[in-house]
Amino acid sequence: MNKNLTEKSHIQLVSSYKKIRKIIYDLQNGALLNYISEKTLDVCGKKLGVMQNKTLVLDDMDQIGVVIDYCLYDYREEGLNAIDRYIDDSHLEPDSEKYRVVKAMLESFYTLVQVENVLPGVGVRVNDVMGTKHFLLADLGLSKTAEKGLVVATRLLPFEDFVTTSGAALPVDMETLEEIFDYAYKHYGTEDGEYIEVDLPQRADLTAAIIRTCLKANASDYIEYEDVEYQPITPIHRETHIGRNEHCPCGSGKKYKRCCGR
Repeated sequence: MNKNLTEKSHIQLVSSYKKIRKIIYDLQNGALLNYISEKTLDVCGKKLGVMQNKTLVLDDMDQIGVVIDYCLYDYREEGLNAIDRYIDDSHLEPDSEKYRVVKAMLESFYTLVQVENVLPGVGVRVNDVMGTKHFLLADLGLSKTAEKGLVVATRLLPFEDFVTTSGAALPVDMETLEEIFDYAYKHYGTEDGEYIEVDLPQRADLTAAIIRTCLKANASDYIEYEDVEYQPITPIHRETHIGRNEHCPCGSGKKYKRCCGR
């Protein structure tokens, strides 16, 4: 593929990403919030270790996005999460862009990814260290701030040509990563110690454990990493977004929480 064609495909990808990003933002900060009850917040807050006496206790307000993300995607009543209930109620046209986004939300998964290389103005190529796949992660913020070797805990929404995040990504240092792996193998590892096997409820529990560990390490304080020493990580097998401190994808140069994320 020649350079011009590559640049053209990147322009098309970024255009698609921006439309998708807006729909995700509007849904997660609008209609989907109607499916989060006080009970949901209480149960999820306790699982994430941030609920005390029915009050969310957060180190900073940026963490609320992580809590809401878990409530929307991982809390289930009678087998349905907020996305399932929304799509049942909304009667979206199957060929609409919003349906495409909601479908990706239903197919999303929480994982750990390591940056393999940065594509300026587009995103990053990543290795899913909890699976066996490599992805093009479209994210204008990460394309400006990420360094090779950075590990991020995040929820990925799959689309045809790329994945994007739900918006609540947490950087993971090597010490935290080892703690997460130790927990995962101890609770969900196979007898041979090679794989992690989880069903749907266990997946939600493992996600909660990853988030708890990251929050305990104050991951929400550190979105921009510099001089990261690249340490390739051997993937483990999985059966089974903008961060508010990232640069805003609109290109203003401001942090997302000071711009479109207000």
